[in-house]
Amino acid sequence: MYLVIIQDGFSKRFIGPYLTTKNASDDLQRILLTCSKKANWQIHCLEKPESNLLLERRDSIFRRNILAKAS
Repeated sequence: MYLVIIQDGFSKRFIGPYLTTKNASDDLQRILLTCSKKANWQIHCLEKPESNLLLERRDSIFRRNILAKAS
């Protein structure tokens, strides 16, 4: 998932989430029409929570050990 972050002067806006960077960049053109010419923007990738990453690692190790023993 992705967010568009717009820094315009002292204000910061977070728009999204978007499923792909293409969706975010397509919407970026519409968003920039409401901002000043000096606005900075960024497409930011949201990270998975650490607990989910640990579970995924554990599951992948578990699957590798089972597949190795089965073959």
